[in-house]
Amino acid sequence: MENKVAFVQGRPCAHEMHQKFALSVNSDFYFVDFRMRWQDQHRSIFYRVMSWFVCAITFPNLKKYNIFYIDNLHFMPVIMKVLRLKRKKQKIVAHLGSHTLYFIYSHRFSRLTEKLHIMALRKYDALICEGLMAEDLVKKILGEGTPKLYTVINGIPQGHFPKNEINANKLSSNTILFAGHGPGNERMWYKGLDLMIKAFDKAKKSKKELEFVIVGDWDPEIQKRLLQSVAIDSANSIRFVGAANNLENYFEQAALYLHCARGEAYGLTVLIAMAYGLPVIVSEWTGAKEVVAQVDKSFIVELSEDKIADQIINYFNLPLEKKQTIGQRNRVVGKSYTEERAVKDFENKFRKMQSDFNLI
Repeated sequence: MENKVAFVQGRPCAHEMHQKFALSVNSDFYFVDFRMRWQDQHRSIFYRVMSWFVCAITFPNLKKYNIFYIDNLHFMPVIMKVLRLKRKKQKIVAHLGSHTLYFIYSHRFSRLTEKLHIMALRKYDALICEGLMAEDLVKKILGEGTPKLYTVINGIPQGHFPKNEINANKLSSNTILFAGHGPGNERMWYKGLDLMIKAFDKAKKSKKELEFVIVGDWDPEIQKRLLQSVAIDSANSIRFVGAANNLENYFEQAALYLHCARGEAYGLTVLIAMAYGLPVIVSEWTGAKEVVAQVDKSFIVELSEDKIADQIINYFNLPLEKKQTIGQRNRVVGKSYTEERAVKDFENKFRKMQSDFNLI
């Protein structure tokens, strides 16, 4: 098949699964700032805006493509459309698989930035929503008259898929696990790390033996601030262990996986934890809640320290046999979200979109 898809990604690169989605439809890869690099550098607003225009005007082989498939919500393709640099038949499509939609919805951006993002959303010809939560957020933000919407699932990359069964008896431990990278304040807020640590502090007052292991790259200053926000006993039971190439050892030691994010589009570590047989508590604003709901909706909680703490306590009060039953159900559901299934789902939705636009 002749290549007619340009995949436009940010730096350092798109998520591993997003790249695999793009490869499955035979895309050519480009960086969104290919002409004037800024995404991984400290550049002024003026420089960034100039980059949007320059890259839009000088996009390589512009007439070759019928779809510009954009990873996340970027302004450069919108400028390409507004300035009529592309033909009407050529479509710009955004893959919405980040925290951006929730940041718009919760007014986390400045007023001007929020308005610009909403304008950009409306200008795209189609939006590929990663999960039902993303689809719901688009509808909440835009109301009537959204671009064409196509909702896809996500899956566990082959390299992260559990290779061995973990002994279910390990659910008798008192360890809670979270895995997610920072390093900065915005990531800390969106991952909900502050919220989870405060909930852990509350839960520990009832369950003294609990400990919380946090895997990921986090600034020392953020770690210090978070630990200072809780009781000394709780702080002493929280371990920041840094980045880890192999999460299996941590999954083997944990009895519960906690992921209470503020707008996580999906959360692949939720799927990985489930596939390992770990019970999982997620927030109502974590996209992978649609997978957790297939096991037990009570493990989806509000963005509330008290609600999260209550669910942690409820879980650790369960008899081991009940924990094991929940873990086994998580394993079955989690393992069904394979890379192969997710890529095939994406291909089908992408082909449907091309057909809807009369491009195939």
